[in-house]
Amino acid sequence: MRTRLIVGAAAAALLIIGGAVWLFSSPRQIAGTSIAGAAGPPITGDATYVTTTTTVTPTTTSAAATTTATTTGKPATTTAATGQSPAAPPPARAPQQPSNPNTAGQITFYGAADNDPPGSREIAFPTVLHGQAGGAGTFEDPTTFAAQQGHFAPGTKIYVPDVQRYFILEDTCADCAGSHIDLWTGAATDRGLVRCEDSLTRNGSRPYQVNPPAGLPVSAGELYHNGRCYHG
Repeated sequence: MRTRLIVGAAAAALLIIGGAVWLFSSPRQIAGTSIAGAAGPPITGDATYVTTTTTVTPTTTSAAATTTATTTGKPATTTAATGQSPAAPPPARAPQQPSNPNTAGQITFYGAADNDPPGSREIAFPTVLHGQAGGAGTFEDPTTFAAQQGHFAPGTKIYVPDVQRYFILEDTCADCAGSHIDLWTGAATDRGLVRCEDSLTRNGSRPYQVNPPAGLPVSAGELYHNGRCYHG
């Protein structure tokens, strides 16, 4: 009886110890299956329990950040070195001055067709500027004019607004008196020249300027040329 009590007590003690171990032990995996919060049964006798612990390694995927660099390009400025200074602007023309007539007289016209001798360009003062009658009517190259001998000194320059030309005294006029002047019309010998002279002649006195300045309006060329007459 005493022996049974001892054996029974021993068995009870083992059960209590086993239960305590089971209650406070870490979770176990039996046959590869994880049972959370449960401890394996105590090993008694020849029973064999296989406990498999599986360590799960988390897979970390590192996403590589792709950085896109945005480059803001500034337009390139290319300076071409020519080694030369910028071209200078053309010189400005001198402003034209208004005519300021200081003399008036009858104005007539003559040319080679009615010169003396007829058909020639002979003049009384060939050493003034031109060897014979002519000129472009500009300040630098005034056209021949004739007047009463002695009224103007040879080489006297005038400007006639009616035909917008400069003239220079290089000839004499037998029919002129006082401020009457006779202007060279052209070297032509046809009747068209005489008709042109008549169309240019005005009745009465006309204004002109003695010793004019440069820069007055000019319509350069002969008054009669290639069958055309100046009409202003």
